[in-house]
Amino acid sequence: MKSVPNKTNKLPLVPTLRPRKPGRSLAMQPNERAAIFKLKRELEKALNLVDYRVFGSKARYEESPESDIDVMIEVENYTPEVETLIDELVFEINLDHDCLISAVIFGSKELHEGPLRESPIYRSINREGIRI
Repeated sequence: MKSVPNKTNKLPLVPTLRPRKPGRSLAMQPNERAAIFKLKRELEKALNLVDYRVFGSKARYEESPESDIDVMIEVENYTPEVETLIDELVFEINLDHDCLISAVIFGSKELHEGPLRESPIYRSINREGIRI
């Protein structure tokens, strides 16, 4: 998270709160930020992770106290076993970090060679998603 000086320059630096392009930041609490980075590390250890993005209200800075963290996960080979592994990781991380991550999972082949790339959700992710 980038920090900027406050107006009085007498207090410590405060985090920026607005998204920026390129390199936009995320509207997240510290526990949520820790959770998405932990999930990414665990996915990289267990799978061939191709792409990982946060999208939705957290990426658009339209979050409310009830907002979940929408995460797009693209893996090279999407199988029922991979889905189970991801679901279990998300469940554990949600409990450990007191947050709610909602994962949308895509396989590379289905996404890039099939009709999924034209789906409304994937188009939205491409438009607003922030790659982590």
